[in-house]
Amino acid sequence: MIWLDFSMFLVLFGLFFYVFASSSVTVLHRIYLLLHIVFMIWPLFQFASQTTSSTMYRLFYLSISYIGLSLIGVGWFVFIVFLTGQSYVIRKSRLFLLSTPALVSVVAVAINPNGMFLTINDRLDPLKQLQHGPLYWIMIAQLLVYMAVSVIIMVYKLSKDESARQRTLIKTAMNGMFVLFLFSIGDLVINVLFIDYFTRYIPLISVGMALAAVYLVHAIGRNKVFDIIQTVQRDVMNTMSLGILVLDENDTVIEVNKVIKPIIRLRIGDTFNPSFIASQFKEETAREFAAFFEVQRKRPLDRLEFELTVDFDRYRHIIVQSAPILNQKKIPVGRVLTFQDVTELRLLVEETNSQNEQLQDRNRDLLIMQDELFQANKKLEQMAITDGLTGCFNRRYLLHQLEQEVVTNIRYGIPFSIFLFDLDYFKSINDKYGHLVGDEVLCSTVEAVRRTLRHTDILARYGGEEFTVYLPHTNREQADIIAEMVMESVEQNKVYTGIGDHALSVTISMGVISIEHFEPSDVSDPKAFLRELLAQADAALYEAKYDGRNRIVKRKLA
Repeated sequence: MIWLDFSMFLVLFGLFFYVFASSSVTVLHRIYLLLHIVFMIWPLFQFASQTTSSTMYRLFYLSISYIGLSLIGVGWFVFIVFLTGQSYVIRKSRLFLLSTPALVSVVAVAINPNGMFLTINDRLDPLKQLQHGPLYWIMIAQLLVYMAVSVIIMVYKLSKDESARQRTLIKTAMNGMFVLFLFSIGDLVINVLFIDYFTRYIPLISVGMALAAVYLVHAIGRNKVFDIIQTVQRDVMNTMSLGILVLDENDTVIEVNKVIKPIIRLRIGDTFNPSFIASQFKEETAREFAAFFEVQRKRPLDRLEFELTVDFDRYRHIIVQSAPILNQKKIPVGRVLTFQDVTELRLLVEETNSQNEQLQDRNRDLLIMQDELFQANKKLEQMAITDGLTGCFNRRYLLHQLEQEVVTNIRYGIPFSIFLFDLDYFKSINDKYGHLVGDEVLCSTVEAVRRTLRHTDILARYGGEEFTVYLPHTNREQADIIAEMVMESVEQNKVYTGIGDHALSVTISMGVISIEHFEPSDVSDPKAFLRELLAQADAALYEAKYDGRNRIVKRKLA
């Protein structure tokens, strides 16, 4: 029987490579292949133990075979957990905990303290030399526990309303487990418990492992119970509206779906020849097709796309896309070509364009009306915030802006200043030269002031010949400089009256107030605070007029 163990190892070894080569390796395949490797350990080292006469080497080989046997229970349990869709319970911490009994058995076999797991008595008959200690029976117990838990999980899943495929998976695993369990019990009875009644060692566990593996691999190959990926991929590809063509690095067709067959007649294994395929189309289409694949040849790493017009039973518009398939090292190992029929979309686009042209004619008049309305609204908005004569902002806009600005300035401690000025002796100008000249003087003075101010400053007509300037982010020193510049600019400004070469030069009186420090209570009533500021500026202005005009009176609030 020595060669029976080795034969079973060869069977398991061959099955391992068959599964690996004939199926898409999924997570479930990986779990099974790990279990399969554990299967192979037992017969290999049982065979090795029978090929040596050295007690030390024999004990070493037997220990390795029993280590493999110790792992069968936990391996089968993990396989069943993944098979039944309970893999969410297998986390790293839980996996170590669940594997503890098996790991304890492995340690017990490896250490074999005082021969409590296995000893070899050379003085006995060769068939009876193996002596199993109490740790051996602990290993048998942990194997039975793992098998029992696996059976409970499978029975529970079968009692649930599972899919036909899931039930087939579970029944396949249960049958394989039953075969293994039956031969393992037979091996325990014949080769351990009643070894005295037999004349030779019978490797039933090795046979059971091989039969269970043959059954499982047969189920994998016949029913594809472990892998539905390829079937799903094929079904999905054939139900897609895209024509799909997959090429390897030698331009050999390795996958093609049904949708592409009316466009290009190719089968798996054919060589994709762009020139030959282009010859099936009309002259212009053939040139475009050939040019596209020439570009693809020069730029193999790029994703490319172009639209093809093909005349079959009717004109069809087809978008061809080409994308490289790259391996982990970013080296192209193939290419995916997709052919999408967008004829309906093009017809819809054409119909939509026709309707859009009609709508554009109707919308053009509407757009003109909207533009006129926008311009009118813009003028109305401008008129609402500006003074009709001078073009500067009006008092309403100024107060609205100041209410918002003052709250922000107080909250963040930002200094600001306010000018309040009016034209000196403006009434006499109106009386002497008339209101038209007076209006010209106002407008010219506003332009002189505006040239001096910054873009962020706000100039507003406060009423009559009185104007206000708001200067944000401006402390007292800065405000004083700007005020002097405004006074100088106005004084140097000349306004021609239209009577000969006579020109007027006016002056202004100005009240300046600067605010650099604030009290928190100012924020509680910003309107009252603003009224107080304007009252202070107005008082400074009247003080300037009272002191002789053409001067600046400066005040600093807090």
